[in-house]
Amino acid sequence: MAALPLAAQDNEPSRTLTPGKGSDLTSARCGICHDVTHITRGKLSRGEWQDNVRNMIERGAPIDPAEVPVIVDYLATYYNRETEAPPPEAAPAGGDPVQRLLAANACTGCHGATQKIVGPSFREIATRYAGDKAASTKLAAKIKGGGAGNWGTIAMPAQASLSDAELALLVGWILAQK
Repeated sequence: MAALPLAAQDNEPSRTLTPGKGSDLTSARCGICHDVTHITRGKLSRGEWQDNVRNMIERGAPIDPAEVPVIVDYLATYYNRETEAPPPEAAPAGGDPVQRLLAANACTGCHGATQKIVGPSFREIATRYAGDKAASTKLAAKIKGGGAGNWGTIAMPAQASLSDAELALLVGWILAQK
């Protein structure tokens, strides 16, 4: 991969959301269909963010009406062209690394622990792979590459940015959810 000139690097949209109240929910809901750079590449007014969220709901985004104000407030606070964003909130120390990965990669927007949301529950995934000696390899490939067909027609977005260690942590956790 070629290095970009410094000027180009400064213009690259961030690949992570600014930490703040609502960032995990925004990542989980918007990340179902969009790469995070869809948010970070441009700033909109509060009204434009509200219209965007409404449009996504009309297109089938699984956003509960009670979540809309949290998502819009977050987007209008940190990605608003009309006001200066506050400093990012400090990330909580400690915490469960799996839960942080699940939230940061929007996994919980589609998969519940025991219930299907858009995709199968983590328990259903673990049950399907139970007894399969190649389960870790198959599941890691599905997470990394995304795709559709194993559980229906809705495509799972690729999680290509996960490190091998993060991928192994997620796969191990998912397969243990029997």
